[in-house]
Amino acid sequence: MLPIISYFFIFSLGCWLKSVPNFSQKLMSIFDYYNYRKYLQDYYKQHKVLQRYFSYRSFAQKAGYSSSGYYLDLVQGRKSLTPQMLSKFIVGLGLNEKEARFFRLMVDFTHAETIEAKQQIFERMSLFLPKSAKILTKKQQGYYAQWYHVAVREALSILNINETNVQELAGFLNPKISVPQAKQTLRLLQDLELIRKENGFFRSVDKAVSSGKDISALFVHQFQKQMIDLGKEALDRYSIDRRNVSTTTMSVSAEGMIRIHQKIKAFQKEILDIVQSDEGETMVCELNVQFFPMSEERKVSHKEIK
Repeated sequence: MLPIISYFFIFSLGCWLKSVPNFSQKLMSIFDYYNYRKYLQDYYKQHKVLQRYFSYRSFAQKAGYSSSGYYLDLVQGRKSLTPQMLSKFIVGLGLNEKEARFFRLMVDFTHAETIEAKQQIFERMSLFLPKSAKILTKKQQGYYAQWYHVAVREALSILNINETNVQELAGFLNPKISVPQAKQTLRLLQDLELIRKENGFFRSVDKAVSSGKDISALFVHQFQKQMIDLGKEALDRYSIDRRNVSTTTMSVSAEGMIRIHQKIKAFQKEILDIVQSDEGETMVCELNVQFFPMSEERKVSHKEIK
């Protein structure tokens, strides 16, 4: 039987998505969002339901600008909110002082181009969140803080573990972890409701964890680095018949890169199909897929295309 594979991909780690507001029943809160484009999209949908005559034009009039298409351009990413327009949108959205400060950070977060910049802004945004949301966010960060949290969760599909034999779990992983680390991981997974007791043993629950794609990237970034490091160590830790590591350096066109991405996605699906139909798992494995540029992209002229 093929082993359960704990995936490197963000998509396989999943998303513990926040429930989308029921626009006819629940008023949305700006503090549930990190991407201002998504916030504006949901704001429009809700107010279109609540106010029959609400439109992009009526919002523009309230905010004090002339282009009724600007709102949709922001939502669809064709334009970005400028500092000059930011104040107008705060007026149009009817935000109070606290909400306005959060919205400004939300705009900065959406526009930030690096994980490090987003992380700094995210920390400032977290100060505005309710206590319950802060606690949950911290636990979500904790889940991705150590590689073995994910590995332990997978191992519980193989081992019969309870409070009396945690040392078996700690010694099962490679590299091994300590018993205190194993116990702490079990507590974290229970707090996040990712495992539960079944017939006296801990079992994984079919549930995933994150705060949506904008935040999950922040949490997963360090986790991915850890998994890449484990992949490097596997070269020395395992014999060639126990691992599969290969590298290929290539030159491709923009179209070729798109086709390769499509092939990788198809491959990911095939692996998932194998795992989902697998039975009698005996080990936890890791699959990392990396495909990235190693140069700048040369601009091709129209003459060359012809």
